[in-house]
Amino acid sequence: MAAPNVLTQALLVARLDLRRRLRDRSVLIQVILAPVLLALIIGGAFSGDSGGLRADIWLADADGSELSTQIVAALAGQSEPGGEGVSFVAKPGLDAAAAEAAVDADEADAVVVIPAGFGAAVRAGEAAELRVFGDAGDDVVAGIARSVADGIANGVQTQRAAIATTLTAAAQLGEEVSADDVARVAAATPAAITVRDSRFENTFSMMSFFAPGMAMIFLFFVMGAAARSLVTERREGTLPRMLAGPTSPTAVLLGKALAVLTLGFTSLLMVWGITSLGFGVDWGDPLGVLLVSTGAVVAIAGISLVITGLARTESQSEALTIVFALVLSVLGGSFVYTATGFLAEVRKFTPNGQALMAFSDLAAGNASPADVLPAVLLLLGGGLVTGAIGLLAIRRGLAP
Repeated sequence: MAAPNVLTQALLVARLDLRRRLRDRSVLIQVILAPVLLALIIGGAFSGDSGGLRADIWLADADGSELSTQIVAALAGQSEPGGEGVSFVAKPGLDAAAAEAAVDADEADAVVVIPAGFGAAVRAGEAAELRVFGDAGDDVVAGIARSVADGIANGVQTQRAAIATTLTAAAQLGEEVSADDVARVAAATPAAITVRDSRFENTFSMMSFFAPGMAMIFLFFVMGAAARSLVTERREGTLPRMLAGPTSPTAVLLGKALAVLTLGFTSLLMVWGITSLGFGVDWGDPLGVLLVSTGAVVAIAGISLVITGLARTESQSEALTIVFALVLSVLGGSFVYTATGFLAEVRKFTPNGQALMAFSDLAAGNASPADVLPAVLLLLGGGLVTGAIGLLAIRRGLAP
């Protein structure tokens, strides 16, 4: 009778290892109870953020000219105050001082001010300015308000160029054309290209970012504890005896690695399920979430196996797991909602950072499973390489 192949042996080892581990209460706490508590804590912390970005941006029209009235009416007509996303609220007659006071008093999230004389300056071809007031602690809303002001400025500049070109052409043809008539026609002509900013429509929830972010931090400890059991088995002599038995060493180590992967994947799925069903958090396309979760688990398992291979004792393995978990969590941006500068660049080179960016894109509706596939393949490749290195280190550590 032919001996079972390596994969069959590995699956048998994984099944037996999981059965033994699940009899251990500490494993049940780490894999089931702790993820439940983590999901409840995240849900309680961000329960008021069931929707996404909500902001009221005031359009303070201190000018009252025909041009400023048209600008305010066009923007305010795009949204409903108090609704989802960004709402534009017309505030005729509001000047810069009152706008700044409104932001300081938290009456408005940001204000775009069209100052007095704006329309006359534009008509005369003179320099005109817009002012933006926003909360320094909310870069997202302040950035949106600045984008709105830039859009208005670009539109006015384009309209001014169109009017000047029309008047020049009319003069060359000997036609008499009123600048006011040209301005009205230009204002009424729809733009040839419309730009839709997803920040105005996006309902991305803060929980959609922090739920996978915190889950992956916890995943480091779950996977580390699972992989650390190999150190215990090595010390107690269980693992060397298994490797010396009829089952091939490759199958034994592969089965142990599959057990680690299963525990980690279960932990991550627990957080996904509880935050989705219990708190209504939308992680995005389920297929995409499964793909990214698989990549994240494999990548973090690979790191955990490398740590296990390097450590000689359980205490060393535990200490290294904590260090790697905290450092990679910081560099991967798990604690920071909007990463900028050095952190925004370095997170691309961390497994949890790659996974977190993919999770965020899925939750925001900016990516499909096909879009996150490159990140998933990168995570899987890195995890398989580091996992192989870790298993080799473990096996060498058993050599006499």
